[in-house]
Amino acid sequence: MFRSKIRIHTCQVILLTSLVWFLVDVMVLMFYSDCIGGSGWGCSDTNKQTPTEESQPHPQAMKRETADLQLYNKRKYKQSELHLWRPAKVIRENKGNPGEMGAAVHIAPELETKQQELFKLNQFNLMASDMISLHRSLKDIRLEGCKTKRYNKYLPDTSIVIVFHNEAWSTLLRTVWSVINRSPRSLLREIILVDDASERDQLILILLKHSSLYIGKYN
Repeated sequence: MFRSKIRIHTCQVILLTSLVWFLVDVMVLMFYSDCIGGSGWGCSDTNKQTPTEESQPHPQAMKRETADLQLYNKRKYKQSELHLWRPAKVIRENKGNPGEMGAAVHIAPELETKQQELFKLNQFNLMASDMISLHRSLKDIRLEGCKTKRYNKYLPDTSIVIVFHNEAWSTLLRTVWSVINRSPRSLLREIILVDDASERDQLILILLKHSSLYIGKYN
């Protein structure tokens, strides 16, 4: 009887000791696995370098990089397919107009009933959309990395396809004009509007008035 108690006690001690060491091993493995990526607590990121003058882009290196990119484009595209381009002009704010720089549009109280009726057509404030200019200005909300990104001087042009179905004419045309006003002219080959079985004749008639945008090529 006494021996059986000793054996049970010994087994318990062995199990507890093994469990403790197992937990210690798990914690060590977790610590070092996090340190491999440099994201663990108390770990130093060996891959992260302190910015120095040598690590900053050198003008000559940037020129070589640009030249390499241009050479790559020339190998990938024919010379006739590459176009010299310049950024589109920034659309200036027309102060006082509704929706300029993304500002909210306020509807007069006497028009709220009509505004609610128009809301049912597309489930958004259609009256406010119709009040906003097709060429309205917007804030530049791009990330800094996007603003400073460098592109080749010569690039191929492109076609832009916009698919719509029963879309409000003001939002659709404003989308088209946003593409035109904010794209380098030499790189914008055409804008193609694809009508996905719209059922509103009024929308089609309005777009047909802008036939150069609806069925033709924008020059």
